[in-house]
Amino acid sequence: MEQEIIKWDLTDFYENIDDPLIEKDIKELEKSVEEFYQKVKGKLIDPSLTPKQLLEWFQEYEQVSEQLTNLDRYSRLEYSINSLNDDVKSFRSKIEDHKAKIQEKLLFFNLELNMISDSKFNELIDAPELINYYHALKFNRSKKKHQLSEEEEQIILMKDITGANAFIKLYNELKSSFIFDFEVEGEMKKLTEAELFSFMYHHDKDLRFRALNTIVSKYKEYEMIFTHTFNNTLKSWDLECKKKNFNTPISRRNLENEVSNEIVEILGELTTKSYTIVEKYYNLKKEVLNLPELHMSDIYVPIGQLTKSYSYKEVIELIQDAAEKFFPEFKEIIERMISSGHIDATPRQGKNRGAFCANGKLKHYPFVFLNFTGTIDSIRTLSHELGHAFHSYYNLKNQNFINIGISLVIAEIASIFNEILVFDHLMNTGLTREEKISLLSNFIESKFSTSHRQNAFYRFEKRIHNLLEKQLPSTEEIKDIFIQEMELMFGSSIENIREDYANYCFVIHHFLQVPFYVYAYNMSNLLVISIYQLYLEQKEQFVPKFIKLLSLGGSLTPEEMLSEIGIDLKDSSFWQKGINYLSDKIKELEQLVEKNK
Repeated sequence: MEQEIIKWDLTDFYENIDDPLIEKDIKELEKSVEEFYQKVKGKLIDPSLTPKQLLEWFQEYEQVSEQLTNLDRYSRLEYSINSLNDDVKSFRSKIEDHKAKIQEKLLFFNLELNMISDSKFNELIDAPELINYYHALKFNRSKKKHQLSEEEEQIILMKDITGANAFIKLYNELKSSFIFDFEVEGEMKKLTEAELFSFMYHHDKDLRFRALNTIVSKYKEYEMIFTHTFNNTLKSWDLECKKKNFNTPISRRNLENEVSNEIVEILGELTTKSYTIVEKYYNLKKEVLNLPELHMSDIYVPIGQLTKSYSYKEVIELIQDAAEKFFPEFKEIIERMISSGHIDATPRQGKNRGAFCANGKLKHYPFVFLNFTGTIDSIRTLSHELGHAFHSYYNLKNQNFINIGISLVIAEIASIFNEILVFDHLMNTGLTREEKISLLSNFIESKFSTSHRQNAFYRFEKRIHNLLEKQLPSTEEIKDIFIQEMELMFGSSIENIREDYANYCFVIHHFLQVPFYVYAYNMSNLLVISIYQLYLEQKEQFVPKFIKLLSLGGSLTPEEMLSEIGIDLKDSSFWQKGINYLSDKIKELEQLVEKNK
């Protein structure tokens, strides 16, 4: 019997890439943008500008931006599942070209908003007509000292087509083309990277080692291309940051995230100081697995009996049960996404590796992407991405388009919260002690993956950008820095990290696609742990507060949003609560292991 292919239905956007409506929409969009440009350009700095007039123009700007985003999102979603299809690649390039031209025309709008005098700006921002645009105006104003002239910004947009964006495209297409020849039980198979990576959870130590070695060897084979891709993409980011008067490359991301450099540094330092709990856990894992030494190929293997293969249907039902107990509408959202084909779960050639959730159209359901392989980690991954879907649903439902952008500080809140919901649900389903050991260890590892591992990536990223100030790093320098950070995190618990893992630095796509994204995972992880503790204390009273938090989109700063539920991001003791929680979970695991002897 053929395996059912769980894939997207993207007809929310268009029937297919040849849909005549696409050409019609592009032409209408370009016409609308040109009319908007001719009508508004140079008028925003008029001293007689009224709130009513600015509202009208802001709504027009918002409308064309939404139309452009829908075109771009559709092409990106098609590309993520058909990255080897020449027609899809051509279509994606075509949309990118149109996007760049339209963005070039629209650049003036936010630049001119920042040319308005301070007194006039204060008058406009406080006008009741512009209440839905208050935060967007204020946030844009914070970028004033970093904005370039319209001509310079246009040049950056155009050069990125054949510059940084072209390198990222090369990186994605090369990775997506990888097919691995791998022997399993005497049979040679051709596997995607996602399928091959699933063997990292296999009980056979040799099979795990060969799987990781096969992946890493492929990246070593192409390390010259990856090195040039990394250096040119990262250098492009750094040069642009300098040109835009940012003190450091990360400062630009922090501004976009609306979080201070100080908060990010406090978080990084606290997490690094707590690396001892990572070392402690993996030494415990080595003991439980009864292995003389632990390698990077062993870090994903499940402890205990939860090694069964889960069907997609089983995992969906499990997540729905956990979600429904928290808030019944969560279950309904999942059901609607399934019935409308908004989940793509089946690994296949040409489909990118990884997992993500993308917004749909405004007021519509989001789209979830993953490579489901039936492991215990599939539960975590799907619960994570469906958590993003809950956030996206309430955001798209309650905000106007200009406010749906979410700071990375907030972006992982619902996803990690849903992970913990599912974990607690599983831990309270009458498991044996052995099964609890297995599940708890998997949970701890997933938190380390989201927290301490991302902190190690963040430290690696900072060091690479610091080195780029002086020179373009060689392949060996990139690998050396990566391994140094991995060794610092794992301590004495893992052997031969350099020999087994050095080229894995080229696997992490965030370094290229969203520089300094990774610290947001750590920030959200520790943030959510504390938020979840509030839920345990307040129970039903907490639920409407959480739903409101998911509904705010980008209408407030992260600090403003979180202050409403009593959280101060500048308080280092707040972040320490998350570290303490993880430490307590390791102690809980130690006690279960001791009783099991």
